[in-house]
Amino acid sequence: MNITPPIKPPRGIKPTKETASKSYNYRKLLLFKLYQNKVSCVLHNLQSGLLISVIRALSASETNEQREIEKAKLEKEYKRSDQRLEELVSSHDQDLMEVMQIFSELSEKVTSAREKIHAVKENLNACKQLLRCKREELLNLWLEGIEHKQVLHLLKDVTSDSYGRMITGLTEPELLSSNISHDTLTDQQS
Repeated sequence: MNITPPIKPPRGIKPTKETASKSYNYRKLLLFKLYQNKVSCVLHNLQSGLLISVIRALSASETNEQREIEKAKLEKEYKRSDQRLEELVSSHDQDLMEVMQIFSELSEKVTSAREKIHAVKENLNACKQLLRCKREELLNLWLEGIEHKQVLHLLKDVTSDSYGRMITGLTEPELLSSNISHDTLTDQQS
């Protein structure tokens, strides 16, 4: 029974969870971008070719009548291109509206995600600051604990030395009377 454990993707790469509607929306967006690029290329070619032909015609024309004829041709071409553009927009109106709605939804989601990320960063910075304060507080408490241990150790040394001196300085009867007085004190307290 050889079961291999699941493999993690490399850092920074997240697996995509693509549903049918997401892929459909993505395809629509790509088609819109391609359509937009195609229209802009066609318009650019028409404009550059048309501009060159207008310049040639105007430089070749000698009278105002010829220039008026060229002007009429230009106006006619512009009207035709406007009509063609309106036909294209109206024929793809529904697709364009869907794409614009999808884009606005995605834009809103990205904006809300950015706001959430900003809030998370602020919270993390606040937590980081609190942890620094707590670390300093713990360090101070630890140092106080070490100081108290040293003081306690010194007190033990001092008390054991003083008891030792007192015991050696007392004679046997004095020691016996101090023990009796100590016993009577403890009996009275209880």
